[in-house]
Amino acid sequence: MDEINNKQFLSFFLGKEIYGVPLAECKEVDHNKKILRIPCAPPYIEGIVNLRGDVVTILNLQNLFGKQSNGDKDKYSIIRLKGKKQAFAILADEVSDIIEISEKNFEPCPSHLDEREGRYIRNVAVFKGETLIVLNHEELLHLEDA
Repeated sequence: MDEINNKQFLSFFLGKEIYGVPLAECKEVDHNKKILRIPCAPPYIEGIVNLRGDVVTILNLQNLFGKQSNGDKDKYSIIRLKGKKQAFAILADEVSDIIEISEKNFEPCPSHLDEREGRYIRNVAVFKGETLIVLNHEELLHLEDA
């Protein structure tokens, strides 16, 4: 593989689906932290958590995409993204691996997705026989501005 055209992603599970965010946009991963629920928050905001002294907003992608959670509520991972304004993280059922994918393996976002899903999914890639859904992390960070 030509390493120049490869991109690294942190892959993680939401239910049985595999998602990825660019590794360069990930700040840290933590597990099973106590999440404080926020009254009157939108359903896609799971709550807030204290990570290394920072108050971090936790985004629940399954709620954002209107899907049921299949994961164990007692076991989860938090993927903190690099953000310019506020501390922000994604709630994941399980972090999988750091993977490298060649640019030639990327496909555009499927056209059958509804507007909400399509906005937050950049593209898909096939990796070792599995389909990786690549998130548009910039759009996820703009949820905080809404």
